[in-house]
Amino acid sequence: ALSLVLVAANVYILIHYQHPDDVNQAWFPKIVVVFSLWLAMAMVLLFPLDVANRAACSFSIVESSCKYALPMQQMWQAAFISNLVLTFFFIPFTMFYYEGDSD
Repeated sequence: ALSLVLVAANVYILIHYQHPDDVNQAWFPKIVVVFSLWLAMAMVLLFPLDVANRAACSFSIVESSCKYALPMQQMWQAAFISNLVLTFFFIPFTMFYYEGDSD
């Protein structure tokens, strides 16, 4: 549910700040922008999730409850690798693609 709220907020930001000439054009760059903003916001929200997940496996709680904890190490690695791939591959390619389309 929170992911959908983030996507809706990012689509609103994109629509609000887009150039008037790009209203129904350049869909691939818009998708990359929305996903990049979503990933940035989701990475900020991973911090409280990580803290709550570590508190679930504290010494005062039964150890069997740690089986149900989220794999935060893998989630952080996936978020950082996605950020790396976006920063060095998708965003530069999308910028050149958008700039090259000068019809």
